[in-house]
Amino acid sequence: MKIEIITIGNELLSGKTINSNAQYICQTLLKFGYSALYTSVYQDEKKELENGIKIALKRADLLIITGGLGPTIDDNTKKIVTNLLKIDLKFSEDIASDIEKRFGQIASLEEQSTIPKSGYVFKNEVGTAPGFAFIDSGKVLILLPGVPIELEDMFEKHAILFIQKHFPIKEKIFQEIINISLLPEIKIDALLRTIHLPDDVSLGIYPAPGFVQVSITTKALDKSEATKKIRDIKNKIALEFSDYTYISEDGKIERAIHDLLIKNDEKIAFAESCTGGALSAKIVALPDSSKYFLGSFITYSNDFKKNILKVSEKTLKDNGAVSLPTVKEMIKGVFDLTDATYAIAISGIAGPGGGTEEKPIGTISLAVAKRGDEIDAGFLHLKGSLKGARSMIIESTANIAFGILYRKIAHNLTYFEK
Repeated sequence: MKIEIITIGNELLSGKTINSNAQYICQTLLKFGYSALYTSVYQDEKKELENGIKIALKRADLLIITGGLGPTIDDNTKKIVTNLLKIDLKFSEDIASDIEKRFGQIASLEEQSTIPKSGYVFKNEVGTAPGFAFIDSGKVLILLPGVPIELEDMFEKHAILFIQKHFPIKEKIFQEIINISLLPEIKIDALLRTIHLPDDVSLGIYPAPGFVQVSITTKALDKSEATKKIRDIKNKIALEFSDYTYISEDGKIERAIHDLLIKNDEKIAFAESCTGGALSAKIVALPDSSKYFLGSFITYSNDFKKNILKVSEKTLKDNGAVSLPTVKEMIKGVFDLTDATYAIAISGIAGPGGGTEEKPIGTISLAVAKRGDEIDAGFLHLKGSLKGARSMIIESTANIAFGILYRKIAHNLTYFEK
């Protein structure tokens, strides 16, 4: 079965909005054993969208379209699809009544309550625009709203059930992910190239700032069969990189730390300079982080480093803010001010200015420590010459720092050479 996803919106093509809907649908389909073969993006323009839908219907068995179901002048999806399928529209009292109960007498009530005379209607329990499904000449079309929270609710409650009913599958797609921190993609790829793969098993490698994910994908009748197919491959990769792999439900290194600290009943605190709270933001995005996260000292200026964390004037004068003595004293300050079990301190040059020949942009001094243990400190040298490098340097620094912290908590290992 061939699945295509069409997402609609000028904001997607202009780069103003990330196409999270396509990502969500692809990921959710995979969870249920399906995979998308194509994704396309079209602007809110009638002729272009109509041509795009016609092309998709020639090459796909199932077409999922998101966006263009709202009440505004550029929402054309419902009209285009019903015209193509030669389906008339009608006003639905039930939908109008439901919208009125939840949102009152809105201006777009009539438009949002006008639905195709044939096909299937998916109730929108979050917003106003209902979704639809059609079966035509052996093809299935599913229309969903473009607002992510509405799309996700409708997909999980209605669309995926519809897909499973009309496209039942014997062999599902199963995928295992191995999360690896602190190692370069090239080193991991070198190992993957040595692994002999059966015809129905494939490997993928997905680098991100500070970590890499390796996927192992296969088709099987059930999870037990899939596990047998990929077990030896997974074990070989995990064994080779055992000191660098981490377990995380969503693939994020901060989630792995979150789970460990709650399990161990331990606490963390940070001292951040160039990252400006990036570490803290990642941690507090996780529910229950209050069980272990005490807070972060955002000591961006030297005055704050001195006055809050008690970094000495001499240390800053002799070594500079971006130095190992400075981040070590920042760590000491965190432990003096809190009862944290673990601490991270960061001071660096994220750019685009501020770099020198001795300390170019992307130079980061980083320290990670457990209370009572020797401080693990060293420099990172990250890429800082490209446009947008500042945000990339901050993101990489945060993920690398978390990777080092995870190794410390999970394996009591240090990262930097003495």
